[in-house]
Amino acid sequence: MSNLNRLNDINSKNWFVIQTKPCNEYRAENKLISQGIETFLLLLEIFQDYHGKIVQKLKPLFPTYLFAKLDIGLHYYKVKWTQGVHRILGNGGEPIPISEKVIQTVKARTGENNLVKLDDGLGEGNIIQFTSGTFKDLMGVFDKGMTDGRRVRVLLSLIGVDVPVQVSRYQIKKVA
Repeated sequence: MSNLNRLNDINSKNWFVIQTKPCNEYRAENKLISQGIETFLLLLEIFQDYHGKIVQKLKPLFPTYLFAKLDIGLHYYKVKWTQGVHRILGNGGEPIPISEKVIQTVKARTGENNLVKLDDGLGEGNIIQFTSGTFKDLMGVFDKGMTDGRRVRVLLSLIGVDVPVQVSRYQIKKVA
């Protein structure tokens, strides 16, 4: 009996890792959802300087991978031939399921819309460098985060005086 049949006998639906074609995570996810297959795509919120403006982007945390809960015996060929899908990960051509516990643990640590928040490690007194904006390439000292969570106060040493300036949290990076 093949592993495919054994998986089907053990449990009708399991989580699997789906490898997508490059930059096709959203396409594959939408196509799988339209087939009635539950998916889980972890996203990371990033901010980039685009012509002087800070622009928010959502990118997959694991590029070219997403999770799908499916009945492998019923959905294998459907998923394999879905637009944007490269393959279902496994060993020697046999798909290997992921534990439900692992998926639930990861889901419990994500926010709204499967968004993962990474800690930037900024603390009072950290030396920072401006990565964009008016103060690009200057150094300063992190003072504190503002209540909205997106802005911070930095002490910038200008002509021997520490001047507090408020900037976007995404215009600075921790140096030390």
